[in-house]
Amino acid sequence: MKSLTILVILFIATASSPAQDDETKCCCSTYDTSVCLSKVYKKVDTDLNETYKEALKATVAKYTAKDVHNLKDAEQKWMAYRDAECKAEYGLWGGGTGGPSALTSCLIAITRKRTDELRNFNVGMR
Repeated sequence: MKSLTILVILFIATASSPAQDDETKCCCSTYDTSVCLSKVYKKVDTDLNETYKEALKATVAKYTAKDVHNLKDAEQKWMAYRDAECKAEYGLWGGGTGGPSALTSCLIAITRKRTDELRNFNVGMR
């Protein structure tokens, strides 16, 4: 029952945002969903990396070496947080077949949020 509740919450969270249309197209078998979500995550992660590079470039151009260090440190700590959070999400599935998709959905959601944060950071630097 707990797994079903989590699945429903994930579905609602995924379906409620237009920015997450790619995830809503992932369906059918557990395998197909997992493969599809992995492709979405790869795209989202690429977007994050490009946005981070832009933020780092802007920081180097406008701020001190300490500020550059702080941004790099924050990104490393954010990655550790993301990985721990999604590992915990995966653990809720108790080894069930929905675990990998829950893990990837978590990675997608948290990575999108970080990308938005970095974009807002870049906008504030203009």
